[in-house]
Amino acid sequence: MSKISNLIFKNAQHKVTSNFGWRKVISTSIGNTSSFHNGTDYGTYGKKLAQYAIENGTILSCGTDKLGGKYVWVKYPRLNVKMLHYHLSSINCKTGQSVSRGTLLGYTGMTGKALGIHLHLCIYDLSKYCYLNPEGFNYTEPNTSSSTNFLGERGYFKLGDKHPNVAKIASFMRRMFPAYTPKSALGEYYGPNISKAIGTFQSRVGLNPDRKCGPKTLSKLVEYGFKY
Repeated sequence: MSKISNLIFKNAQHKVTSNFGWRKVISTSIGNTSSFHNGTDYGTYGKKLAQYAIENGTILSCGTDKLGGKYVWVKYPRLNVKMLHYHLSSINCKTGQSVSRGTLLGYTGMTGKALGIHLHLCIYDLSKYCYLNPEGFNYTEPNTSSSTNFLGERGYFKLGDKHPNVAKIASFMRRMFPAYTPKSALGEYYGPNISKAIGTFQSRVGLNPDRKCGPKTLSKLVEYGFKY
């Protein structure tokens, strides 16, 4: 199985039941499938397995449609893709929700045009505007060491610190979130103003508002376009 599907199912037993690409049209009780399969189907041996987010991202939408039944679209900014989970038996997330690796999305099912319990997984490239083969997708783990290096020897910034990278974070915060990041937050000093702004940001994206800027907070900033 692919790295992606193993992360989605947390290594629970599953198998490929229909590959990405052209295939014979399949007749279901609510209509025929398309001749081009824009994803990969993963059978779960009749079990309604939990499906999880693979890393930091956002739920773009979730709901029900005639083709795929219950579905969830997840955007992963670091990968510059969005992923579609189709045929779920239940949905355990909501539109606009921030997710990280291990966040429960829902459970495998057979809603929509499906003959059995399985996941239809699509990966859509947001740069090339096309669907990718999930089994051929080259997934690389997030480089946590680079984020740690960016955050200094301790691995996070806290009140009283002074570092050139604090200025980069403060500048981005001021540009993206001026409503709660005053000009007085700018500079290399991690003082009360940038600390408070970071705390507000953390609250809004579902993190513990400890006002420190560590790897999780940095990852969330990256989702909004920060580059380090």
